[in-house]
Amino acid sequence: MAVAKTKIVLHAGHGKTGTSAIQSALAISADALLKNGIHYPIDPNERQRAARFEITSGNWKHNPTISLSEQCLELAASNAAGHTIVLSSESLFWHLTDFVHQKEQWNEAVDIHVILAVRELEEMLSSEYQQRVKRHGESKPFEQFLKRRHFISSHHKKAAEVLTQLSQQNVQVTLINYSAHKKTISKKVFDALGCSDLFPKEKMGDLVINRSLSQKELQMLMMINALYYDQFPWISARLSDALAKNLPNTETQRSRISPQSLEKLYDKNDSYLQIINSHLSAEEPLTVQQTLKRDRQTNNPGKRLHKIRQEEEQSVQLISQTLLEALRNDPTKRLCNETIDTLIKTSQTENTPAHVEVELLEIAKINRPQGQRLGQLLERAQIKKQQSQTKSIGTDR
Repeated sequence: MAVAKTKIVLHAGHGKTGTSAIQSALAISADALLKNGIHYPIDPNERQRAARFEITSGNWKHNPTISLSEQCLELAASNAAGHTIVLSSESLFWHLTDFVHQKEQWNEAVDIHVILAVRELEEMLSSEYQQRVKRHGESKPFEQFLKRRHFISSHHKKAAEVLTQLSQQNVQVTLINYSAHKKTISKKVFDALGCSDLFPKEKMGDLVINRSLSQKELQMLMMINALYYDQFPWISARLSDALAKNLPNTETQRSRISPQSLEKLYDKNDSYLQIINSHLSAEEPLTVQQTLKRDRQTNNPGKRLHKIRQEEEQSVQLISQTLLEALRNDPTKRLCNETIDTLIKTSQTENTPAHVEVELLEIAKINRPQGQRLGQLLERAQIKKQQSQTKSIGTDR
């Protein structure tokens, strides 16, 4: 008599497609899922962190001593209750091709369902770039980031390869366009698991975890990285975490890119996007070269622009406050004279906005409190900022 297969669902991301929120929802609902025959095996401490909406890496970790195939076989062998087992991790994405190649090893014991999300090309690369700004001190423009990668999106290239192989091996796949379902991605995964009624809607709400940056935030963090990262490698992470926590609903925008680079970006990745779209719903394709012009047309009515300006002011204020508090509370790490001179020089460049000039000079003043000329520059900048704000109010009216 044939032994029943264990169904294993591999939620494989990929990166920057709401995986932290999905993993929080799975952790919150783990008990309810288990009662309904779906096992989400996870360490209790990791489960608590995910349920508190901390950024986690899911319930699967790569182990170089044991393959994913072997892990799935072990799970199947120990699955006496006949549960559906769910594994979730962005890292799974990069191991799926090897796993599919080994299908003859697990096919007799395991029935695999892969849940994969993909994202618009510009959004994906912009989000990846922003993560480098937030966590790794990136201070170079977005286009330089793209040039270092030869304008190739590794995630879209890999997604096209994975989808092709999964299709050839007749492995069940649920493919979701994350860009079309950002606010409902966690619910879409529960739908794919066949347990929509177990989704913890009340606890999840409109939660945003680890959001991207607005243009203003991105510009400021890049400047801060250029000035501070070598001496304070923690600074951009602290600032971006403060922004995500205190201003979670600030509208984010794509990183700026020239028309020439944009055309090159879509040209280099067109074959991957075409393959991905052949597996996506025809109603929700990713943007490709042929649809680029239409999909980039945006409407910026005055109401939205006013909202963006208000959010920019909040972000600038929060960044300034957080940065000043961080430096004040760490008096052993004062800036060196060369960095202070650079701050002052940057503040006096022709294109520096008035509010940025004040912030730079305030930081310089903290580190050089006796500087008379610096005090005069700061006083003059504060007057200029006040005049600029007064003028802006008059214009809005």
